[in-house]
Amino acid sequence: MQFSKHMKALLAASLLLGASANAKEFEMLPILKSGFCPKPQVGLLTGYTNYSNVGAEGASVGVEITFDCPVFTLPWDNLRQQIMLNQFNSDGMNLTNLEFNPYYIIDLGNGLDFGFGPGWGVVFSETYNHDVAFALQAGMGLQYNISNHYYAGADLRYQWTQKIDIAPGVTEDLDNYRAQVKVGYRF
Repeated sequence: MQFSKHMKALLAASLLLGASANAKEFEMLPILKSGFCPKPQVGLLTGYTNYSNVGAEGASVGVEITFDCPVFTLPWDNLRQQIMLNQFNSDGMNLTNLEFNPYYIIDLGNGLDFGFGPGWGVVFSETYNHDVAFALQAGMGLQYNISNHYYAGADLRYQWTQKIDIAPGVTEDLDNYRAQVKVGYRF
């Protein structure tokens, strides 16, 4: 998997951005502290995915589970871990995408949160060779907390993948972009 210098810089910047905001406390392994609450959320996703290199585009559906980061907390705003599972079946491509995305969350007020961050994942292809492509991605999204328990939102994500066999004698990457809306429940 090859990435341009610009893409590597974008991924690094998304990890480091925001360091000048108001001070709280940096904490390692908050999961080990008594009273740690990961604030889990579970949501359903649907939207549009485009695998342009293989000429496939269409609807995708999925689920997400998110929680406050159990590894460390930041002295500014919040870091949430997203685990997303998406299914795409269109234009002769049957793909399942499993992603792990830490999102840096900025509270915009009035129940609205903006998040962004890098991630990694795997794409399982059921199309030809039952191949697996490893992936890096970057994304951003908005979430509106409707109440203490319900939320709605939208996410945009771009993903770079390894090349896999997609047909006899044809090797290509599964680079893609995805735009999805979501609704979910906050515990």
